[in-house]
Amino acid sequence: MNVNRSGFFWGLLLIVGGALGLAQQMGYIGELSPEEGIYGFAAISLIALLMYALSGWREWGWLFPTGVFGGLAITTALATNDVSSAAVGSPLFFGLLIPVGAAYLTDRARNWWALIPGGLMLFLALTTLLVDTTRGEWIGSLFLFMIGLSFFMIYLNNRARNWALLVAYIMGVLSIAPAMASGGELAAYYGSVFLLAVALPFFLLYFRAETNWWAIIPAGVMTLLAIIAGLAVAGQIQNAAQGGYANAFLMGGLAITFAVVWVRHARPWAKIVTIVLAALAVGSALFVSYTEIVWPVAIILLGGYLLFTALRPQAAH
Repeated sequence: MNVNRSGFFWGLLLIVGGALGLAQQMGYIGELSPEEGIYGFAAISLIALLMYALSGWREWGWLFPTGVFGGLAITTALATNDVSSAAVGSPLFFGLLIPVGAAYLTDRARNWWALIPGGLMLFLALTTLLVDTTRGEWIGSLFLFMIGLSFFMIYLNNRARNWALLVAYIMGVLSIAPAMASGGELAAYYGSVFLLAVALPFFLLYFRAETNWWAIIPAGVMTLLAIIAGLAVAGQIQNAAQGGYANAFLMGGLAITFAVVWVRHARPWAKIVTIVLAALAVGSALFVSYTEIVWPVAIILLGGYLLFTALRPQAAH
C-alpha cells in the first residue's frame, strides 16, 4: 500500500500536538518544560530530514519542517540560556533559508523564484545577528543590497532576464544612500554618486558596440552634472563668478561630448551643437560677471542662426 508520507507526517503531528494541548487543558499533564520543547522540536526536525532522505533527496518540501523546527529548537535553547539579544531569532530564518536554497539548487531553471525569498530570509537572519551592534543605516543598506543581490542571481541564472539586472543595479545604487547617511556630511554627496551611477550603464553601452554611439550623450551629461553637484556640495560654487566658471565647465564638457559624436561617429549635425557649446563655454569663462545674460544671448544667437538658415535661398537639387 502506497502511503502519502507528507499527509501521514502532518496528520500525525497535528494529532499529537492537539492531544498534548487537550491533555494540558484537562489537567492530565502539566506545562511542558523548555527542555522538553527543545527535544520535541529537534525530534520533528530530524524525522522530517529522514523523510527528505527517503525521498532520494528530491522532495525539498521536507526541508521546511526540518528547518523551521530545527530553528525553533536552537532558538528555544538560546533563550533558556539567557541569550537576550535579537540573535536568538536568526536560527529560525536560517532554517527557512535551507528549503528555498534546496529548491533553487534542485532545479535552477524552474525554481529561480526561490532566490527572492532566499535573499529575504538571509537578510532577516543577518539583521537579527547584527541589529544590536550595527547602526540602522547599515541595516537599511543591507536590505536594499540583499534585494539587489537576489535579482542579480536571477539574471546570472538566465542572461535573457535583463529586467532582473536592471532591478539589481537600481537596488545596488540605492543601497549606498543609507550607508552614506551614517557618514554625516558625506550624505550630501549621494546626489553625485547617484548621477555617476546613472552614467555608468550608458558608458558600458557606448563601449560595448559602435551602434550605441548615442549613449555617450547621456553618459557625458550625467558625469558633468555629478562633478558640478560634488563641487557645489564641497563649497566650491558659492558666488556668481564661481557659478560662471562652473557653467563654462559644463558647456565645455558638453562640447567635448558632442565633438566625439561629430568626429568619431561622423554625425554632421553634432558639428553645429559642438561649435555652439564651445562658444558658450568661452563666453561663460570670459564674462563671469555677466552670467545672467549668457543664456539669453545664446538663445538669441541660436534663434538667429535658425532664422538665417530658414530664409536663405536653397540650392537647387
